[in-house]
Amino acid sequence: MDAVRKRIAGAIADRGLTYKQVSIELGKNHAYMQQYLDRGIPAKLSEDVRGRLSEILDIPESELGAKAGRSSRPPAGDVASLAIRGGAGIGSPEGVLSHDNGEIYADHINGFWSFPEPVKAGWRNMPQVYSLPVTGDSMEPTLASGSYVFVDMTHTVPQPEDIYACDFGDGLSIKRLQLVPRTDKIKVMSDNERYDDHELRRDEVRVYGRVVAWFQWRG
Repeated sequence: MDAVRKRIAGAIADRGLTYKQVSIELGKNHAYMQQYLDRGIPAKLSEDVRGRLSEILDIPESELGAKAGRSSRPPAGDVASLAIRGGAGIGSPEGVLSHDNGEIYADHINGFWSFPEPVKAGWRNMPQVYSLPVTGDSMEPTLASGSYVFVDMTHTVPQPEDIYACDFGDGLSIKRLQLVPRTDKIKVMSDNERYDDHELRRDEVRVYGRVVAWFQWRG
């Protein structure tokens, strides 16, 4: 067992926790920590997991394998709000996400959303959910410009039909996606009838995640 794993195992024991409890707190399956510590799977912690584990065990990320000069989301809330916008019309070129395996770098984060325990208890994959503002009117009346969507970045296969954060050539966009059965095609759709739909090859559309919730002011 390497130094990082020994540090984590010791901290879990010191706090009277079980591997299963910590795994669930991380939003992972109950065997996640057991596999990581005893079997070396995964080989290293993702940035999101490392950041959350730092909170749970009160251990600096530097002791959990964080690289110098790079940190995951700070312990300041439940869901990070990204400093990029998703176009619900023409995609925002600057909105293309920079990430490794679904992890968002801390310099893309400009705030956090916090939720009460009953909400968190029923929200799957919360450590991999991110929020971003929507611009444009192509998803009206479902999503108004200025609303915030919450994107689950573990769900990158658009099945069933739903609203996703994606890039189909114009940058980060929020669109309704539908796979065309028995073909290699995918439909990129707007809820606003004034906008045309597009049918593209699946490899022409990059899917970042599924919109699992949204927030908007009603004025």
